[in-house]
Amino acid sequence: MEMTIFNHILFDSLMPWLVKSSDVTMMNEKLKEAAKVKNESMPGLVNQIKCLLNDKPRLLKWVESQPSNETESLRELTFSTELPEFTDTASKFYSLLIDQESFRIYNAYLSISEKYAHDEDLLHFHTVNALRNLKHYILTASKEIKKRELSIDKESGTNLVTFVLYYVKYKLITLYFSIQLVNKHVIETIYEITDFYLMELGETKSDIHPIYYDGPKTKTADKKETASKRLSFGFTGKQVKLKTIINTLCTKVDLLKEDKSPADLLIQLLLSKDITPGKIAIYLDCDNKNFRYIIEKLASDYFDNLTFINIEHSQSFFSKKGHPIKSNNLSKAVSHNPKSKTEIDKIFNQLQ
Repeated sequence: MEMTIFNHILFDSLMPWLVKSSDVTMMNEKLKEAAKVKNESMPGLVNQIKCLLNDKPRLLKWVESQPSNETESLRELTFSTELPEFTDTASKFYSLLIDQESFRIYNAYLSISEKYAHDEDLLHFHTVNALRNLKHYILTASKEIKKRELSIDKESGTNLVTFVLYYVKYKLITLYFSIQLVNKHVIETIYEITDFYLMELGETKSDIHPIYYDGPKTKTADKKETASKRLSFGFTGKQVKLKTIINTLCTKVDLLKEDKSPADLLIQLLLSKDITPGKIAIYLDCDNKNFRYIIEKLASDYFDNLTFINIEHSQSFFSKKGHPIKSNNLSKAVSHNPKSKTEIDKIFNQLQ
């Protein structure tokens, strides 16, 4: 699987250290054109990428040659991470280009997977090839960061080169793990994030940038099919443990506004096998970062379907400020060290 755009970002015409002030003016116009394109299908996504590369003839020709099926639903990556925030036109341009090309590659890979679902040898070939290419570009970005002695400084700001190298490294790692998950049965070696950093990137534990499993999501779902399915978080554990955890979280880390939504109400919702959207209202008293961390802990130990998208579909959860919680809110609430992490870990560890 070719990854020509990433090759150009790290080795060719899109290297961020080549950007001039006149390029930024063009980027501004490209972003305006890209914003006009609907990207809910593969052709739309390809057209948006073409808008961003309209002054790069070689790249444009390559993008136009990539297969795009109008009927395919676009599926989001199953892993996310905390990415640097763009601060100006140039960094916004690169973040959009990297995001959309990662999105396109993931969905192109899913199409290949479906095409060769009954041919394990070809499936193995395309999977290993994709992961090998991704590792190459991740390693390249990582080595460039070390060579230039770069680091992200949220207080003083980040220059464009630092922004792009970290952004492409972190984004491609989420793409790597999303692809690895799809057909892990045909891969000889499956990596966890720690081993990937230590064994594949040659970095240390202090370099590890956490990734988060968001569960399978579809951008253009069939509404009739969705409506016909019962909504449930898929509880698989022991109820007594869940009740103890929720009650303790309410006491120790102010999980809920219990005057509006007592712990028993949340437990009832989590255990339900047929959730009626909007019937129950759960008001949080903690911030979204702590809530996301709690959800991830619960999902890994006690649930099959406690995903961000199902939380949104339940129409039951409201933030500390009273706003409905969407999957996008939780995806953005990434933190490897939320405020109450130590206390949350202690609560879960005591009930192992």
